[in-house]
Amino acid sequence: MHSPITDLPPEIADVLQAGMVLGQSQSFALVAGRCSAAQAEALLRLRESKCYLRLAKTWKEFCPQFLNMSSSQADRIIHCWQEFGAGYFELQKLVGISPGTYRAIEPSIREGALHFDQEIIQLDPENSQKIVAAVTELRRSLAPNGPSRPTTIEERLCDLDRRSEALVADFRRVHRMQCEGEHKHRFEAVLRNASMAIEQMRLDLGIV
Repeated sequence: MHSPITDLPPEIADVLQAGMVLGQSQSFALVAGRCSAAQAEALLRLRESKCYLRLAKTWKEFCPQFLNMSSSQADRIIHCWQEFGAGYFELQKLVGISPGTYRAIEPSIREGALHFDQEIIQLDPENSQKIVAAVTELRRSLAPNGPSRPTTIEERLCDLDRRSEALVADFRRVHRMQCEGEHKHRFEAVLRNASMAIEQMRLDLGIV
């Protein structure tokens, strides 16, 4: 099948090809919040170069057709790269975290490591369980009422069970609102993100 990229000048084709390969092969990971810093930077280069105008009239038209994602999803990834740099994406690969939460705990992330409770935890896959636990405690300490009181394992499990049921109920409520267009794509992206994060945790913990 003839590709429209082959008709473009080499310097333009290279940028388009890099971005499109990333988009087509990694779009599920990107939407699910598992994008690498290099992939985010490639999206930025693709958007800022405006090379996509050779293939589509607008960025909004180009993204779903050639990157398998909406323009707003691509823009959110680019914004995170511009604001946070590589650190956000290094942590995002290990634990699901929103830009807002990352912004709050960013002072604890230095030189590719999470500094928590007098421990330096490198942002590596083998430390994923430690990182999840540390981020959970940092989130707890940032709550409006301050750190919550220590709880037993049983109390934590009951609370986790309650919040999990509430989250599923919220997904069902939003789904019943019959989201359309961009809202539908966003809902599906959020659901995929949650599903992949839970599945990855199951694999990390060796739960069959």
